[in-house]
Amino acid sequence: MTYHKLIGEILVEMGLASRDLVVDCLNKQTEIHTKGLDPIPLGMLLVKSGHLSVKQLERALEQQSKYRLPS
Repeated sequence: MTYHKLIGEILVEMGLASRDLVVDCLNKQTEIHTKGLDPIPLGMLLVKSGHLSVKQLERALEQQSKYRLPS
């Protein structure tokens, strides 16, 4: 059975981010949204904050693509 997996879940499973870090970034996304600013994807927040490299994010997104629901 294939299902959609969130990037935060995948980053935690891969050992690239802690749950606390993911939650902190999700809270930051909420703050950004509340201020009416353009949304920033979770992975990019982690890259911009220096917690994740672009290469690590690419690997996680590649992993995520395996869990996408068929269109």
